[in-house]
Parts: sequence; structure tokens; C-alpha cells
Amino acid sequence: MVKYLIIHNKHEGCYDYRCFEDHENRRRLTSITINPPKIFLFSDKEEAQDFFNDYINEVDVVDPNCKDGEEVEHVDYCTCGIVEMDEEGENPVLFYNKRNQIFFMEIAAQVFLPPQNTKNNIEDMNLTNRLIRRCKKLDLEQKKKYVELGKACEASMQASASSEASANDSAGEDDK
Repeated sequence: MVKYLIIHNKHEGCYDYRCFEDHENRRRLTSITINPPKIFLFSDKEEAQDFFNDYINEVDVVDPNCKDGEEVEHVDYCTCGIVEMDEEGENPVLFYNKRNQIFFMEIAAQVFLPPQNTKNNIEDMNLTNRLIRRCKKLDLEQKKKYVELGKACEASMQASASSEASANDSAGEDDK
């Protein structure tokens, strides 16, 4: 089972501010570069962490101002990549530079959504409650509208119940 993700977003062309102007139509067009992310999946944390470390070393480009022969000594405002560590300070979880963002992510809680029908019912009840709260006292006309709404809901409920019952009856006949 996949438990760890490494996501690499590239920003090739994102910092290109050149635009094309059409003076006749009075339009300015800016080129857009869309770079889909690379996603690497792992089930073992140690394997994922090793890959992440190797991968950021491949992607990182050392600023020429930081090179001092064979050694690298970072200067202020260099364009070298920045690495952020986890809470324990042992393993990198984020790398970014001018052109790349690489995330080490663990799968955590998953989101479960209610069915659309339930969401619609909740929204309808919230709307009704909001309308009732807005009007502290309902006049006779508003009371009649709510009674009509209740009757329409009841008729709709009975119609759907009868259609379900007829569908179940026809399914029962097919089984025979």
C-alpha cells in the first residue's frame, strides 16, 4: 500500500514575463507554461527518504558565487536550493529553489464525503432554518407558504415511495 509520496513541481517558464502585444486589437498576451507534477509513490519510508535525498541532490544547482574550489560556502541571496527538515530535524521534507519544489509527504487522514443526496438534504434544512431564523414571527401568508411547502414535500415523498414499491414488485416478479 502506498504510504509516502514525493511530489516534484517544476517552474520551467513560469518566470518568463515576456508578452506579445497586438496593437491593432489592443490585446496583450502572456505565454503560460503548465508543468504537470511528477509523483513518486513508495510503501517504505526508508526507501522513500533515500530516493528523496538522492533526487534533491540531482535537482539542486549550486550557485557559482557559492563555489570555492571544491567546497561550497553559501553566500547571502544565493540561488541554491533550500531544504526544510521534519519536526525531529533529521530528515528533509521540502526542497525548493528558483525552478523546483519537491515535497516528501506521508498519507494521513482520508476525507470521506456524504452522498450528494444527503448533502442536498442538509443544505435544504439549513436554508429552511435560516429563513425561519430571519423571520421571528411569521405572518399568515408565510405560514400558508410553509404549509404548502410541507404538503409538496409530503407528496414528493409519497410519489418516490410508491415508485420504489412498484420497482420492488416488478423485481420480485422477475425473480419468480
